[in-house]
Amino acid sequence: MRYSILAGGKRVRPVLCLLVSEASGGRGRDFALRAGCAIECVHTASLILDDLPSMDDAEMRRGRRTTHREFGEATAILASIGLLNLAYAIVNEHPETDPAVKTQALDVLCAAVGSEGMVAGQEIDLHERHRFSEASPIENMNWLKTGALFVATAHIGALAAGLQPASVEAVKDFAKHVGLAFQTADDIIDHSGDTETIGKDIGKDRDVPTLVSLSGDEAARLSCEQNLALAQEALQRAELESDGLMALVDSIFGSKI
Repeated sequence: MRYSILAGGKRVRPVLCLLVSEASGGRGRDFALRAGCAIECVHTASLILDDLPSMDDAEMRRGRRTTHREFGEATAILASIGLLNLAYAIVNEHPETDPAVKTQALDVLCAAVGSEGMVAGQEIDLHERHRFSEASPIENMNWLKTGALFVATAHIGALAAGLQPASVEAVKDFAKHVGLAFQTADDIIDHSGDTETIGKDIGKDRDVPTLVSLSGDEAARLSCEQNLALAQEALQRAELESDGLMALVDSIFGSKI
């Protein structure tokens, strides 16, 4: 578990959770920080599973050997389960947060992980994706695999801050478009990047449809840019201090597209 979660990574999701809280004046910052750590546990658990021989059979992740190659497949699966359970405990154990807020946060996180979120996206990726011939089902798969956890992250940050419903929805819309852009940018990198630079295997999607393979690099980049523009519009509707969140977006995408 320690090997996997302390390997590095950009920590985009926990930073997003924290920045949503800070954009609202720092309300609920301590809980947002704790929730961000929980979300990173969930994300890392998903990477361990994604890298398994039964899925992507990856060799590298975050600049080092994947967990199953370092410790064996069985231990990797157990580490993933351990990180998922740790995530829920981290959220639940914060003593200073209203139990109703913790329950809401756990509901949001469970929905993002489960059979209508990341699990569904991974199942589609494994067993349906090869039949896709147009962009729409791929975008839906990307939403489930990546966008759902991005939205959950921002949603939990908004819950921590006690935002009003309209602002919560705008923040979720912001995160949705950032998540979709993030996955598209990853597809672009998988198509044209190199393992040494990005620290993980590339070319894993070479034999399956992606937005890049169906539409080409330029169309994929345009999709990315359109989603980022929609994200900025949504953030304006949220009426929050946006400098930190937009700086995060710039740091993510400055070198990707």
